[in-house]
Amino acid sequence: MAEKSVEVVEGLVVRAPPGGRRTYCVAGKRALVQSCLRPGVSVASTALANGINANLLRRWIVLYGPAGRPANDASTGVSLVPVSTGSASTSRASSSPDCIEIIFME
Repeated sequence: MAEKSVEVVEGLVVRAPPGGRRTYCVAGKRALVQSCLRPGVSVASTALANGINANLLRRWIVLYGPAGRPANDASTGVSLVPVSTGSASTSRASSSPDCIEIIFME
């Protein structure tokens, strides 16, 4: 398997007190997230190369990642379904007020 080059972000750690929590630069976090969003880049190897935990980097991806992905993302197999919030027909009375009826239209 071909090894992908991992980007190391300089100046990621802003403050590292002895025995305390590190403080990270927001620009550095965003740079790491952008490098992880490229195809073929391993989140775990990127985290290891930058000296952080992979779970922390995954949390940053959720926080600083793209606002929205395409509706049909081939890399994850996710496909979104359009939803209409128009007025519902009240001809049928539901047995419970917590009931939701979903009608699929083709």
